[in-house]
Formats: sequence, structure tokens, C-alpha cells
Amino acid sequence: MEPSGISISSASPPPSWSPATRLGFRIAFLYFFCFIVVGANGTLLEAFPVVGGWIQDKLNWPLNHLSEFAGQYVFHLSGIAAHWHPSDSGDTAMNWIHDGLALALALAGGILWTVIAHLRKSPRTEYRTLHAWLRFFLRLTCGMFMIGYGLVKVFPFQMPPPSVAILTEPAGNMAPMTFLWNLIGLSPVYEIICGSAEVLGGVLLLYRRTALAGALFSTFVVTNVVLYNYCYDVPVKLFATNLLLGCVFLALPDFLSLCRYFWSHRPAAPTGVWIPPISRRAGCIAILVTEIVFAVAFLVVRPIFMTIGWRHLQVALRTPSPLVGAWHLDDAHAASGAFIDPEGIPVTDLYVAQSGRAYTRSADGELWLTGVDLDQKGHTVRIDCYFINPPTNYAWQLSDPNHLILTSILPNPSKITPENKPAKPAPPIKPAILTLTRTPTPDHYPLLERGFHFISEWRYER
Repeated sequence: MEPSGISISSASPPPSWSPATRLGFRIAFLYFFCFIVVGANGTLLEAFPVVGGWIQDKLNWPLNHLSEFAGQYVFHLSGIAAHWHPSDSGDTAMNWIHDGLALALALAGGILWTVIAHLRKSPRTEYRTLHAWLRFFLRLTCGMFMIGYGLVKVFPFQMPPPSVAILTEPAGNMAPMTFLWNLIGLSPVYEIICGSAEVLGGVLLLYRRTALAGALFSTFVVTNVVLYNYCYDVPVKLFATNLLLGCVFLALPDFLSLCRYFWSHRPAAPTGVWIPPISRRAGCIAILVTEIVFAVAFLVVRPIFMTIGWRHLQVALRTPSPLVGAWHLDDAHAASGAFIDPEGIPVTDLYVAQSGRAYTRSADGELWLTGVDLDQKGHTVRIDCYFINPPTNYAWQLSDPNHLILTSILPNPSKITPENKPAKPAPPIKPAILTLTRTPTPDHYPLLERGFHFISEWRYER
């Protein structure tokens, strides 16, 4: 049994590749193998819950430690940049060093592979089967990322509408990414359209008959994402660039056919092989099952979870929260716990939106994305500054609508040690008591309420 679109013939051997093509493929194979399996910003293993993350951590261990060694002893980094640390940025120093090491290993490995093949006088003059396997796993990887990033825009989570923190921030103080993020989030329709385009590219990549169209369409879509990231300093430049390179690599074998059709206006058929040339029925079934599993996982299961999250958000938006608004930490009470930013600077202000999305402002004026999980019945709130510091639980109360009192809840010490012996008494810890005063904000913002107008007698440039 032959897979659809593949012709296997033993009558004539496949044409040889030039030495330069073989060297280029060896380097590309090793680099994209790293992208698929040990990428610092995500890998194909993310498709497998629980076990995928464990395997990825084990496979990433050598490169992660080598990156830290290179950062400290080659690039002489110090402080937070010299170590892996939790961050929403995909462009940390460790990320760039990690990818640079992958590129260096691919170059060195490709050259070494070529030298060994030459010394052994290997009769192999082409790698069509290995190329097909690489393209198969690469299109699954690119398709997975395209659908994943698209769905968080189709369900507009990635770029939410501007919160009270952004609405009260002078435009000149905003980072380019903040300005761009909130500009897109201001129009959920536009965000949904952008996300739908990414999902469409990913879906086309998952199916072998539309994979070429998916590679071309995804290249177009991701190019726009790359431009956003570079032109507006969005810290996903490295990952987006690798994703774009992956999409271009997938379409590359059909480049001459595409040029012949679009430039010379002559009939041309695609020549790229989208699934490995397997003659055994079991192998064909395994590939088909893999494609089906990926399609179900990312087109059925993930949208179900996204829908559940979207419904929870809508419930939160309809439930009045007493903490919504802007709060200033009274100077008489020093910041503690979650009210310290990741750089160790005390926080002075807390901004909470109805959706639960929150920001804190540190003493140096910087805004930090913050997690706020409010329990109205239990009168507790869990605050996590930038999702990096250990979250802190507080008991909250409003002495009046404009004054908030937070009292840190001490963790319960374990009573028994692993050896079943009484734990040593811990030194007494005094709960931190913080008082915050509501900061007045406007009741209406034209930015949120202007909306769309077919007819405008004057340009609205307020």
C-alpha cells in the first residue's frame, strides 16, 4: 500500500543531490530537529499532556546547562540574565544563547557528518526519505503552533481590551508592545480575524493534500507576526523567526514549480513529498493515525477547553467585584509578599479589571502583569506579581468602598517531617497588614466607547 501522493519505483534510482545540497540539508536537518524536540520556546512534545513536559525537560537539560555555562563564562553575563528564570519573554539572553548553540551544533554537526560521509566514501547521494520524515514532523510542529496561537486570538484572550492600568497610563509612557497589544485588543473582531487566519494556516498544514497551501498561507501570516515583533519590540522575535523559517522550509521543495506556474505561466505540479515514503501498511496507518490525533487534539479538544475558559471569563465579567479599580498602597505600610516586583522593587499601586486581569506598578514606575484570584465568599485574594514571585494569599476587607485592608495569610507549617518526627518549631512570622486607598478614575473612556461609525462628519482625533 502506498500513501496518497507518493509514488515508489525501483526501476530507476532517484537523482543525486549536489554536495552543496547535501551539506545544506544536513545542517537544516540538525537545526530543525532541535527546533522540533529541544526548542527553548516550545516543542512538538507539548502535544502530549503530562509525559510530554517531563520528556522535554529531560531532553532540554544538556542545552539549558550549556547555555548557562556559555552565558556566564563566554558572554560574562551576571544577575538574572545569567540564569534561566520564569518569564513571558521568549527573547531572554538564555533563549538567544540556547538557539545560538543549536545553530552552532547544527553547523558543526553538518560539517562533521559531511566529512565522515566523505571519508567512509558513503554511496548515499540523496536524503529524500529522511527529508520526508523531517518535513512530516516539522509540519505537525508548525501546524500545532499556528493553531495554538490562533485559538487564543479566536477566543480573544491574548490581547484583551485595555484595562484601567493602561487607560490611566500616559501614551508616551507605554512600551511599543503595550501600545500594539492594547490597540489590537481594542477591537476583538480584528483579533478574531487574525487568529482565524493563523488557525486556517495550521489546519491546512495538518492535512497532506493541503500542506503546501498551508505552508504558503502560514508563511504569509507569520511574516506579518514577525514584522510586528521586530517593529514593535514584542519579545517573541526568536520563536516567530524560527516558525517562519520552518514554514519556508516546508514550501521550499516546490519553489521551482511555484515559480514556473506563477512567473512563467506554465503548467507545473508540486514535487515535494509531504509524508515519508512507507510501503508497509502498518506504517501508513501509523502516519494517518498521528495526523488524526493531532487534528482531534488541536481542533476539538483544545477549542473545548478554550470555550470553557471563555465562559468562565464571561461569568467573571457579569459578576461585580469589589476590588475592581485603581488602588494605591499607603506609604505608612511597606510592601510585602506579592507586592514586590520580580526585580525586588516595592509595588506602589494595584490595578484590577473586571475580567480579573491586573497590573501592579513598582516604585520605579514600571507596570507588571499580575495575577489576582479573588474569593468573595471566603474573603481571600491570591496575588502573584508577574507570575514569577511565589503568590501570596491575603484576607481582604473594605472598611469603606475606598479603603482596602489586606492581611497576609500565613502558610500552614507541616506538623510531621518525612521521618515521622515532629518538625522543628519555626520562628514566629508576623502577618503583614497592608492598607490601600482607591485612586479616582474617570467613569467613561472614549477609547472604549467610541466604537465603529459608518458616517463621520469630522475626523475624531480626540
